[in-house]
Amino acid sequence: MKENSAKDPAGHLKLSVSHFEKSKQFYAKLFHNLGFNQIADKEGSVGWVTKEGFGIWIAQADFMEPQHTFKAPGFHHLCLKARSEKEVNSIYESIKNETRIFAPPAKHPKYTEKYYAFTFADPDGMKLEVAYY
Repeated sequence: MKENSAKDPAGHLKLSVSHFEKSKQFYAKLFHNLGFNQIADKEGSVGWVTKEGFGIWIAQADFMEPQHTFKAPGFHHLCLKARSEKEVNSIYESIKNETRIFAPPAKHPKYTEKYYAFTFADPDGMKLEVAYY
C-alpha cells in the first residue's frame, strides 16, 4: 500500500457496494491501471487516491434496498480521467470481458474536440466512465 503523494486531499467519494470482495477486486484493477495509489485497506472498506489527491472509497453496504437504478435521483456516473486515448483503450481491453459495457471507446466531439471515452458498469451496475479530454 502506497502513501498519498498529494499534500492536501482534494475531497473524496464513497461508494457503498453489495459484495465488498468482488467490488474490491474490480476497483483495484481499474484504479491500478489508472495509476491511483491505494491508501487504506480495512475490513469492509478500501480507499485509493488519484495523483491530484481525490479519494475514492468503497465500503460494504449495510443493507441492500434500494438497488441502484441508473437515471434515478442520486448517483448518475463517475468519470475517471485517463492520460491518453491509448490509456482509455488499454483499460477498456483489460475489463471488457469482465463487466457490462454501455458504450465502447469512441470520440465525443459534442463535449470537447478530443473527448474520447467508454462507459461501463461496476459489479453493482453503477455507471463508470474512463475518458481522455
